[in-house]
Amino acid sequence: MKLYKVFSKIVLLCLVLSITLTNVSAKDEWVKIRSKNFQLVGNAAEKDIRRVAARLEQFRETFRQIFTRVNFSSPVPTNVIVFKNEKSFRDFKPVGDDGKPTDWVAGYFLGGEDVNYIALSTEGEKSYTYRTIFHEYVHYLVDNDIGRSNVPPWFNEGLAEYYEMFEIENDQKVTLGALNQNHLLLLQQNKLIPFETFFNVDNYSLQRQGHNSAGLFYAQAWALMHYLMQGNDGARSQQLNKFTVLVLNGKTPKEAFTEAFQTDYATIERELKKYVEQRNFRINIATFKEKLSFDGEMQSAPVTESEAKAVLGDLLYHADRFTEAAALLEEALKLDADSSLANVSLGLVKMRQKKFEEAKKYLEKAVKLDDKNYLAHYQYAYVLSREGMTEYGFASGYEVGQTQKMRESLKKAIALNPNFAESYNLYAFISYVRNEDIDEAIGYLAKAIKLAPGNQWYLIRVAELY
Repeated sequence: MKLYKVFSKIVLLCLVLSITLTNVSAKDEWVKIRSKNFQLVGNAAEKDIRRVAARLEQFRETFRQIFTRVNFSSPVPTNVIVFKNEKSFRDFKPVGDDGKPTDWVAGYFLGGEDVNYIALSTEGEKSYTYRTIFHEYVHYLVDNDIGRSNVPPWFNEGLAEYYEMFEIENDQKVTLGALNQNHLLLLQQNKLIPFETFFNVDNYSLQRQGHNSAGLFYAQAWALMHYLMQGNDGARSQQLNKFTVLVLNGKTPKEAFTEAFQTDYATIERELKKYVEQRNFRINIATFKEKLSFDGEMQSAPVTESEAKAVLGDLLYHADRFTEAAALLEEALKLDADSSLANVSLGLVKMRQKKFEEAKKYLEKAVKLDDKNYLAHYQYAYVLSREGMTEYGFASGYEVGQTQKMRESLKKAIALNPNFAESYNLYAFISYVRNEDIDEAIGYLAKAIKLAPGNQWYLIRVAELY
């Protein structure tokens, strides 16, 4: 996740506060669009929502064709909320330390264990709207397939910075490696971070850097990635691929760097300094044989006021804004008491508020309303597993009856959606706490790791079981 800084990047610093949210009025015409890989809902015009869906699908497809070895079958669904204007979007933007919405944010990506959210406004469609989303989506793909801790921050951030500049014309002509003029100017006005320091920055220290230091780090990561991919007509691009393979095979980043690039940090530092000072830069422009058109695969349907409130409430729940989420979800249930999503989300809010009896009632109702909803079954088991936990997430044990309910719910969730990795993980966690059926638990975790090989928590869980 990128740092909260002026280069159109955000960290979701969401506080629980009570404000008056924009009313989801029945006058707004909400619609949902299902594309090949995304579920979109919004009060924007249907043609605008379709355009957003097409842009996201085009980016994903381009990325898929470039990285043929990356697993793009995400175990977590991605929902997109498309607002028609800034006014309707404002109350659902991330909030800053002052509790106010960050008005300059035109779009953002919010990752989650059960669902990812993308939120944006089509009003004006500022140039950086998609850049932030593309950046975070690249992080999500890297995290899911490789694992953030397996690659150094300069690589992870550089890759995301590089591909966020993605552009496409006429659904067919793709530009990769477009210049980030802000980054280039910053590097030309400042000295490079010494590579011995630059390459030793880890995820923890990056998050603790000040605004100026972080800005320079991101700029340098972008420039290095651009140089390795495009510099000298792409002379080092194959070495970059080798570096990635070596890291994934267990080499330390420094060992992999030396072996892949056949040189030392000082040499690459000199090459990069010369690169950012030049006037002309190479970019890749590719034209696909056929247009990347996804409109024919999209399906649309109207959305009720209750559904709209439920979706927005769920977004706020995932942003840790529980008080506001509860208000919207309760309004949704007043309009439609049988809303499965509203019952699930409100149950999760109650869980976060330590009101477990209320939480279970909402989840039990959600399951009863929609027995085919795998997330309802999973979340019911999740709430049961959290009851009695310490604030640090430790569970001393589960009673037999409680265990049976959780396992039954998780087996139903797995049967309904065998590609949702968290169901396997939670099942294994229950076995770990009870210290029983360990072989079965390890088998479940193997399935979870196959779905999300980059998830470090699954590997840790395996180690705990052995």
